[in-house]
Formats: sequence, structure tokens, C-alpha cells
Amino acid sequence: MLIGVATLTVVFVALYWVLTHQTLYFGKVMFEVSSTTLLTIYTLLLLGLILRGKAKILRPFPFAIAFYLIADTAIFNLQMYYPVSVNRIYLLALLVSLAVIVSDLPKRHITSCIGFLIAAFSSYMLLYQYSSLAAIVVAGVLAYFALTSLASGFEGTIARGIASSRTYVMFALVALAVMEFAKPYLHGGLFDFAEWAVLALAAFAVFRNFKPGYDETYLEPHSQQISERFDELVISLERAAKSFVETGEKSLLVACIVKALSDSGYSEKEIAEMILPVVNHCDERVPLFALPWERAIVERRNKSRRERVLKTVMSVLDEKSGRNKGSCEGVRALKARNGAGA
Repeated sequence: MLIGVATLTVVFVALYWVLTHQTLYFGKVMFEVSSTTLLTIYTLLLLGLILRGKAKILRPFPFAIAFYLIADTAIFNLQMYYPVSVNRIYLLALLVSLAVIVSDLPKRHITSCIGFLIAAFSSYMLLYQYSSLAAIVVAGVLAYFALTSLASGFEGTIARGIASSRTYVMFALVALAVMEFAKPYLHGGLFDFAEWAVLALAAFAVFRNFKPGYDETYLEPHSQQISERFDELVISLERAAKSFVETGEKSLLVACIVKALSDSGYSEKEIAEMILPVVNHCDERVPLFALPWERAIVERRNKSRRERVLKTVMSVLDEKSGRNKGSCEGVRALKARNGAGA
């Protein structure tokens, strides 16, 4: 933080010196900015750098206001050379909405959805005077981002499909933009075919995400006991269980369970039923263009689901340990540690 504050101070001192000595270096005043505006921008950027603790959630807002003042100053100076017209209110709304999107406010999926909607409206109002098509496209994309952000906060199949479809929609938009530039070179209906092909592939990729996820399978208790050799695998099983919960790596956990049950004389069918919850478990994929808070939500949700799967398996192992006291205590100890970690 100290390095950032020192760098910011040096940069603004240098800017102040250059701006107050423009006639010396350039022979005339080329860029007008008041000392008060420069000091306000410096103060806001400094405030954004030093905010810590619970106040850290407010860090993006001083940066947004500072960037607004920078943009306002730049527009004012450009207007002396070019006929630039920008609505300052919508510009401020856009920057504040971006701050809402990236900030760590509570209920991130709701606040980010609101931020994207405000950004869509303000972007439309800013771009409409230059190009109505560009305004509609940008506003539509941001509104779609609002929908995907809201869906990220829910665990349903439809919500997960909507949240993960952002990647394919973005690729489709990029492909359509490239094709628009290449349109003069695509003749004989080739452009129309390529356009519909891109849309069809994007739609197919999006709807593939609406498949239901694997459910955790709860198995019936079995009366047969697990042999004492299971105790020799408790340490390995604990390590495998921890790896499964933290990283999603399930091969080691499956191997440990299969070895314990195989050594205890279980049939292949019974072993298959035992490991079914782990084998069937599939983590929810993190969208390629996910925001940091969306990535954190998905990872936290995946970890919670892994813990539930592990709890299911350990409950069955506890039942199968039956009257074998040593094995039963080992499994229960692993369950207790897993429960405490959750």
C-alpha cells in the first residue's frame, strides 16, 4: 500500500508541475485543469487505495468518482477542439454502476444485477446519439449480463444453465462482429448461412448447459461388517477425503474406498453402489467470463456439494463398520473432522 501511495503522490506532483508550467514547455496552455480538480482526483484515488477492513467494500466508489472527474476534464478540453457532446449524468451513472458491479457488497448476485441494468440504461443513453444500433447491442449485452449475474446466486438447473451460457453468447457476438466486417467478401448467400450457423451453434451450446446435474445417492444400510484392515486405510482415506473436498479430486478417494471394501470381501456390485455418489459427482463449471465474485460463489457451492457427497459416503461406511469398534471409531473420527472442516 505504501508503494502505491508513494507512486500516486509522485505522479500527481509531476502532473501538477507540468500543468502549471505548460507555457514554459509548450509555449501555450494546451490542457486546462484547475488545482482544485487535480487535488480532488488525487484525494479520491488515495482514499480508494487506503480503504481497508470493512470499509474495503466501498473502494470502487472513490475510483469511480475520480474517473468521472478525469473524463469530465478530458471532455471539457476536447470540446475546445472538437464538437464532443456527452451527458455527464449518464456518464456518472455508468461509472457508479461499474463500481456496484465490482464491489463486495452483500448479495452480490442481486447488487451486480442492478449494477448491470443501470450500466445498460446509461450506456444506451450515451451511445444512442451516435449510433442507435450500437446503443441497442451494448444495452442488450449488459442486460444479458444482469440476467446471468442474478442466475449465479441460485443452484437450480435452469439458473446454472443461464449463468454458464455467458461464454457461448460472448463468442457468438464476437463471431457475428467479425462476420459483419467480412460481409463484403461473403457472396452467394454465404453470409446468411454463416450467420445462422453461428446462432444455431451458440443456441445448441447454451441449451446443453440446461441438463440436470447429478443427484447425491443415499444408499440403504448394509448389515455386513468391514474388516479390521479398514483401520489401516483411515489415514489414507482422510487424506483422500480432504483432497476431494478441497480440490474435487475423487480418484484417490474412490481408490481408498474400493480397496477397503474389496479387502473386506464385498462384491463388485456392492462396491459400485458404495462409490456411486463420488463417481457420479460432477462440479459445476465456472464460466469463462465469470466475475471474481461469481467464481467464488461457484467454488463455494462446489465445495459444499462435495462435503455433502462425502458425508453421504461416510455415513454408509459408518453403518457398514457395524460392530467392529476400531473401524467404526476410525470412520467416525474422519466424519467428525470433516464436519468440523465444513
